[in-house]
Amino acid sequence: MDFTSIEFYTIAFVVAMVLVGFFLSQRRINPASSFINTFDLEPAGDASATTDAPLEGFLTLTAGDDGSVTIERTGLRLVEGETANLVATIIDDKVTIEEKKGKVSALGGKETYYKGKVKVNYFLPNNKVYVRYDSTVTGQWCKFAFKNFPRNIATHELRY
Repeated sequence: MDFTSIEFYTIAFVVAMVLVGFFLSQRRINPASSFINTFDLEPAGDASATTDAPLEGFLTLTAGDDGSVTIERTGLRLVEGETANLVATIIDDKVTIEEKKGKVSALGGKETYYKGKVKVNYFLPNNKVYVRYDSTVTGQWCKFAFKNFPRNIATHELRY
């Protein structure tokens, strides 16, 4: 076979496309699952306060003995009467959590810092998951790995 023939380049092209298809093919993934949870909110301070050490944005995940995980969020700025929800999408070992406003105050008002807490059951017990947390409320985010083993605690600072 000659390197200048059309047959050679046709076969080489087909082999190249098969190799590209093999390397770019996705591995089999499970269907996505979605969950919505509402934060239990408690006021943490005035948004105009000068001391922001306890009011900064931190995310703490605490694994319980029963396989559940408690998510605590500090530094959440809301107007009185507003709520915040967590929308989680899970694909295999990847968890994407979006923090969104639930009930929005139409009247406006003074912003206050809140501490939110919610207990969830969608993390598989005794497994490691990769979490991406995005807050559409504050524009902050963080990305980390979490091992759901009993009494494991992970705290991460949210950044812009």
